[in-house]
Amino acid sequence: MSSAKYTLLLVFFGLFISICHAQTPEKNLNAPTETLGKKSINADTTVNSDSTVLVADSLKNETPKGDIQTTINYSARDSINFSISTKIVKLYGDAKIDYGNIKLEADEIEIDYNKQTLTAHGKLDSLGRKVGYPIFQNGAETYETKDIIYNFKTGNAKITEVVTQQGEGYLHGKTVFKNSENELFSIDNTYTTCDLAHPHYRIRARKTKAIPDDKIVAGPFNLEINDVPTPLGFIFGMFPAKNEASSGIIIPSYGEERVRGFYLRGGGYFFDISDYVKVALRGDVYSKGGHGVHLNTVYKKRYAYNGNINFDYTKLRLSSNIEDQDTRNDYRLSISHTPQSKGNSRFSASVNAATSSYNSNNYLGFSTDDGQNGINNFTRKLSSNVSYSKTFQGTPFSLGLSMRHNQDVSTREVDLLLPSLSFNMTNVYPFKSKNGASDSWVEKLNVRYSLTGTNNITNNLGRIGSNPAQDSIAPFTFDNLGLFFENSRKGLQHKIPLSTSFKLLKYFTASPSFNYSENWYFDKLQWELDDDGTTAQIADTIPGFNRVYEYSFSTSFSTRLYGFFNLKQGKIKIRHVMNPTMSLSYRPDFGDPKYDYWQQLTTEEGDVQLKSRYQGYVYSAPSYGESGSISFGLNNSLEMKNEAKADSTNKAEKIPILNSFGFNTSYNFVADSFKLSNITFRANTSVFKKKVNVNLSGTVNPYLYRIDNISENSRGEQVITQTRIDQYAWNNGQGLGQLSNANIALSTNLNPKGQKSDEETRDRINNSDLNQTDKDYLLNNPDSYVDFTIPWSLRLNYSFNYSKVGFKEANITQTLRMSGDFSLSEKWKITFNTGYDFVKKAVSATTFGISRDLHCWEMNLNWTPFGVYTNYNFTIRVKSALLQDLKLNRTRSFYDN
Repeated sequence: MSSAKYTLLLVFFGLFISICHAQTPEKNLNAPTETLGKKSINADTTVNSDSTVLVADSLKNETPKGDIQTTINYSARDSINFSISTKIVKLYGDAKIDYGNIKLEADEIEIDYNKQTLTAHGKLDSLGRKVGYPIFQNGAETYETKDIIYNFKTGNAKITEVVTQQGEGYLHGKTVFKNSENELFSIDNTYTTCDLAHPHYRIRARKTKAIPDDKIVAGPFNLEINDVPTPLGFIFGMFPAKNEASSGIIIPSYGEERVRGFYLRGGGYFFDISDYVKVALRGDVYSKGGHGVHLNTVYKKRYAYNGNINFDYTKLRLSSNIEDQDTRNDYRLSISHTPQSKGNSRFSASVNAATSSYNSNNYLGFSTDDGQNGINNFTRKLSSNVSYSKTFQGTPFSLGLSMRHNQDVSTREVDLLLPSLSFNMTNVYPFKSKNGASDSWVEKLNVRYSLTGTNNITNNLGRIGSNPAQDSIAPFTFDNLGLFFENSRKGLQHKIPLSTSFKLLKYFTASPSFNYSENWYFDKLQWELDDDGTTAQIADTIPGFNRVYEYSFSTSFSTRLYGFFNLKQGKIKIRHVMNPTMSLSYRPDFGDPKYDYWQQLTTEEGDVQLKSRYQGYVYSAPSYGESGSISFGLNNSLEMKNEAKADSTNKAEKIPILNSFGFNTSYNFVADSFKLSNITFRANTSVFKKKVNVNLSGTVNPYLYRIDNISENSRGEQVITQTRIDQYAWNNGQGLGQLSNANIALSTNLNPKGQKSDEETRDRINNSDLNQTDKDYLLNNPDSYVDFTIPWSLRLNYSFNYSKVGFKEANITQTLRMSGDFSLSEKWKITFNTGYDFVKKAVSATTFGISRDLHCWEMNLNWTPFGVYTNYNFTIRVKSALLQDLKLNRTRSFYDN
């Protein structure tokens, strides 16, 4: 070593002696360089907390730079021992070294300046156990070891029994060598995503090279589960260790279906295009013929928007008979685009469209990716909406454009709104004073305006052919698009409501209003009688611009009444709140011939038939007949206050008895018949301390029916022909009227913790960044997630529906749905979903599941024991997203459509 370096080291250790106190938590080993004075120092010296050494004056000349490149901060709990002759410093007891990006903690640390190394060890405690193992941190990399030797000049290290985290995984090495680029070369090591000291599973390899923030390359390796070797492995392996997404192969799942045979499903490739766009391309193949392709795209721009695009194509067999080669091509497209609310304009999209046989030909339950995209095999209706809205800042005006799609996969009816337009003006108060002090009805006078327009395209072309029920819906194909556009229903509608309000007799609020609407159409219908002169039919469509307007007047009155009842000497109080409403309205008869909205046809028998010139149009036409009616409504709430159970804050306990209950009806003074409308009623409450929610609704028909004829159809069933007559039921001793329909629904989660968990889960879903389709799926399928913190959960939903028209037989449906889970132990959970139809006396679709939390693994077994979609699915997989394809999966379904 050169004399300059030797002098520097002597100066360093001299300063070390002068400032060291072993009990001091932080010191600096790179203080200004000084020379030793005339006082001699022994070659070997131990510095304890009471040591003191004098230091000579500072060296004026600059000393050449040595091997120490930056400040070294250190601390030790017990003592610090150093030797000038050997140039070795030893730190004892909770020793710590901070040298640039390097941080080292251990029970014992040794610094050897001759070898330029740091050595760290643990120690044996009173029970003979080694404690104080070294924890070595080099930048972002952290290594937990038993022993370490580190060369602070070259950056190389030898580490014994190291544990280091690489991305989401943990690398365990018996002997590991680290170079200056932080690459790790290890012998006899294991890799796992389990964070336990003794992991549940690991991938064992003889030789491994780990490149930080890149990959881990292994020689021959195999999988061990609970120290038991398995034959799963390969002659080499490469595992990503990046803290970011990367492209890679997607391993397929395998299984067997009754119709299509063995399959490989969901295999493909993941494309990490950028930080903002990810694409997954998957494929399915079946041994008996058939295949599928699935494209999933996710994109996100921070603070702007996010969304996904999914496209599925399948060509599948329709029969398990090998001789039957019939196949069906099916498609599905789903798009979700969600912007963040900012600025004056907003674009959003939610598209969910599919061929009518997609749901029936593709199993969409568990074990498939499609089950998480908002539809399942029982989904009947699909809808889409693509919209753009803009608010004109500083004005009351806003604009909206949208394209909508509604599809019924059962009836195969498709409706497209291409496009739909809305232009709105919010309330404007033309006579409002600037200071706003007055409260007169003139200043409360407000006016609004709205314009809506649409072009409705449908494949329901009306009554065509000899059997209208079958022929009215045409196949929605490209060949028929021209016909659909030709028969599209289009128009514009303007609405101008004018209203105000004022106090009447101190306790009533009166709200008079005037409503004007006008529809614009571009043709109208011409009707004529058929050849027999008995039935009206469309003769022609007359082109031309048509203004179809109507107007009405109304005034509503409302107030609020309170009633109190005291029980048990005033300790219990019942409060009854009533909200009665009444309204008067008048609308002229727009069926008058002067408006030409309705066409009168007289049959050969002298009967008059009225036909609207705008029947089936997008906004229809004004109703026929004059209307002058009065409407009644009463809404109530009932609650109990128990002051005997007042808490420490002196707040009495409030118990809702009925959250709401009420009724509505109306009476038309100028109608020729049936002046009183049906009476509707409703009620809602929660019972058993809000554990059970109860909803009740129904309709009462106040009129009587007359039987005209009773016959039998071809199946021997009784057919009743009847007519409703203009006579009230109470005038004939039949009470208020006939209960035409009623519904009772009860729902509960019998576990209070389960109720709270369901509420918290719904809040998390609603506040998440998921698209609306996925949110709806999770909200409607609470069994798709398992909460291991809840010991048991049982959800019950009971529904009773009743409907009856006159003398016809009542139609009753009564079902009970049950779903929930319970824990066999802390890690075992059994889930189920079933139901019972009391009318059909049959069990509805039933599924059972078993979930096992294996710490770093998870296991799921799902079974549908009977029905159309009989199948089972077993999956065991690593929880870590890094090794999500390290799974054992066995599926067998007996699905046959």
